[in-house]
Amino acid sequence: MVLAVNSSMSPSFVSDPVESLSKATLLRGVDAVAIDQLPPIWQRIAKGEATVGHPEPDFLVALARLFLTKATDRSPEVFQQGFDFHAFYQQGAMATLDFFGHDFVTTAYPHFEQVVQTAQATDGADKVAAFVKDVFAQLGYALPACFYWMLLCPIERASIFEARPMFFDPRMQGVKRAYDACLHSLNVTAMLMLVQSCASRQGLLIQHGCGCDHALAQLIPGAAEISFAFESKLGRRKALTAYLWRCWNEYLLFPLGVHAQSLAL
Repeated sequence: MVLAVNSSMSPSFVSDPVESLSKATLLRGVDAVAIDQLPPIWQRIAKGEATVGHPEPDFLVALARLFLTKATDRSPEVFQQGFDFHAFYQQGAMATLDFFGHDFVTTAYPHFEQVVQTAQATDGADKVAAFVKDVFAQLGYALPACFYWMLLCPIERASIFEARPMFFDPRMQGVKRAYDACLHSLNVTAMLMLVQSCASRQGLLIQHGCGCDHALAQLIPGAAEISFAFESKLGRRKALTAYLWRCWNEYLLFPLGVHAQSLAL
């Protein structure tokens, strides 16, 4: 059940200058496959011989080239030691379960009073901690520690409103894979609504782009308070299970993410 209470106030957004997203920027620094290596239909699109509704077919073709590049041995961050899909999934599954197994240990979870005391941000760290503590009160140890650390991480910045391109920011090394998995898994809508409802009570909302390398978890002033509750114990159990399953899959597949500099908006 979801209820959004509208406010007369509307959030203000400040647009930061960003590099134009184009065919050139998408493939910059990428040893991309040639167009003639794409499936025939894509070659026809590239030549203008196939009718498509996309307003920028050249960009679409570039995206297809990037995708094929990531799925072949031309992607060094994936294929450093050669690539075998069976081995990738087997090793990835073991690494995923090893990480999350350790992450469910109670000592891995944040101590909310301590994180506020050591926070770098001075413009709302207490609000962030309060909303994450609220989430923990409802979900507890049913989700791994990295889920809560991911929600808390804006307090480690100069401002809680600072956005960071996760994959490319050296300050995110060591945590980006787990945080990205947690953020992408919020596509399990019920979980997202629960988190947003807790954040909105502090006047905050979470933003995250759909690319693995977008801004991590930018918090912005909310214009409405969101009320959400699971409709049943079974619904809660299903949502938690679906979230965890999605999170494990996202963690496993992280090396195959886009990771294109020009997509880090």
